[in-house]
Amino acid sequence: MKFGLNKLSFLIPAIFLIGACSGQALAGGLVDTTAEAFEDATFTNSENITNPWWTLPADSNWLYFSEDECAWNLVEVLTLVTDEFGGIYAGTKARIVLDREWVDEECEYVNFVDVYTNIEPEETTYDWYAQDTDLNIWYMGEDTYDGESNEGSFIAGCDGAEAGIVILGDPHKGDFFQQEFYEEEAEDWGKILNFIADDDLTCMKTKEWTPLEPGSVEHKYYCSDGTVGELSLIEELHGGKVIVELFATNVASPPLAGGPDQPDPTPDCPEED
Repeated sequence: MKFGLNKLSFLIPAIFLIGACSGQALAGGLVDTTAEAFEDATFTNSENITNPWWTLPADSNWLYFSEDECAWNLVEVLTLVTDEFGGIYAGTKARIVLDREWVDEECEYVNFVDVYTNIEPEETTYDWYAQDTDLNIWYMGEDTYDGESNEGSFIAGCDGAEAGIVILGDPHKGDFFQQEFYEEEAEDWGKILNFIADDDLTCMKTKEWTPLEPGSVEHKYYCSDGTVGELSLIEELHGGKVIVELFATNVASPPLAGGPDQPDPTPDCPEED
């Protein structure tokens, strides 16, 4: 899961595991995102992400901009769906989301069209999300390329990788949860910090971190009217605060870059011997 940022479980006291079930813990506790919790969850129309905190209708997009770094980030919910995962996750339908970032190092351009016309994406990622009937959004993996490597890529059920939850269906202050796990590659965690009233909206402030990058923390603000929500603001905290703001929605989508190293929209889980 991008915007700059899970086996941390050995650090969590075992007592927190008591009461965690079906992807949701008691308020203020560790949420169970284990393979067993995934198997206990029900997935019906799981490719339709309707969670009221982060709603992802197909064929929509969000454009983010960081004035601090002159970086543009476009998140596109594709009409494509996949179920090509491994193990217990195989057959679960997931929505495919395309996430691309462009960095204008000279801060030369003020229009996004000029940015993607003149600059190649610094990072391109396909993310896979599935929603259970309790509205928990499970992160099923990603295929990413930063111009040099596919580091961070993983597929749920393949090579020991496990899905996690990125947004809870019934979040409470203090809830924390593993968002993804692929040992030494993708080990993000999330926590609900607070709920903030903002006119007719309520914004849920979260914290995300990974043990793979000590000191790297993000705060994200998901704002909702109770029915539909979107990621509105990101604070990246790592030696200084970087603000990423929602700039526009449903913009014209730039063409995809070509090349053999570009990521694939659908998972390719190799068969194990």
